Amino acid sequence: MKRNQYIKMLFATVALCAAGNVSAQESAGMLPALTRQAVEAEKLHRQEQAVATLVFEWEKPVYLSDTVRRPRRPGFRDVLVKTERQTTACRGVLLAGENRILTTASCAQAPSGFSLKKVRVQLANGRRGSGPAGSVSINGNFAGVAVSSRLTEGLQGVPVAAVPEGETLYEVFGKGVQQKLLEFFVNRGVVSPRASRLAGVKNTLQKGEPFFYQGKAVALVNEVPRRLPVSFWGGVSEEHLAVFHTGIHDNLLAAK
Repeated sequence: MKRNQYIKMLFATVALCAAGNVSAQESAGMLPALTRQAVEAEKLHRQEQAVATLVFEWEKPVYLSDTVRRPRRPGFRDVLVKTERQTTACRGVLLAGENRILTTASCAQAPSGFSLKKVRVQLANGRRGSGPAGSVSINGNFAGVAVSSRLTEGLQGVPVAAVPEGETLYEVFGKGVQQKLLEFFVNRGVVSPRASRLAGVKNTLQKGEPFFYQGKAVALVNEVPRRLPVSFWGGVSEEHLAVFHTGIHDNLLAAK
């Protein structure tokens, strides 16, 4: 919607200039500003469309021997009593040029005694699908989920900006990334329990949610903090993020 509004504004400005209602000097300043707004709107739309929801379904077989504590008698036959099930819901991001959704490894790691049965995917275009355990690959702090091109049709995905191993986002991008990270947390209700109660806001941040900077995915939420994470030096801490580092990112994409 915003993108369409900006495009309409851009054409309206051009029309006014052609009709002589706006001076050349004024239009020279307005057109670049509107163009930048249109570019930013398109970038934001692409990011929103790249965010996906993942649900990992886990199963754990429970046998008779697991429920019987007394010594087994001769001829005891172990049989399946029931199958326990759990689910893990996370967010992820569709990568540009790939039919692969990236999330954190902690989302795709099985609870004790459980094994992955399947993973369900919902994309921003409304399409849903599911895949077997083999569609998930884990490398370091990240997990990749392969999806069908039928599901991603019409979605571009976003590129990834991987920073050198051992470096932080702040060290690479500077103060600008700190401000964006602050907005990222606050806009999702990550402040403090007391402030949340007073303001009536809810923490909506989810594990695996992507953090974008300059139009690219630079990190995923590895753990959801209860309060705004502040570093020792007073800035916003990156400790709850799984930052894309060059080596890990390349290894994960190679593990197809």
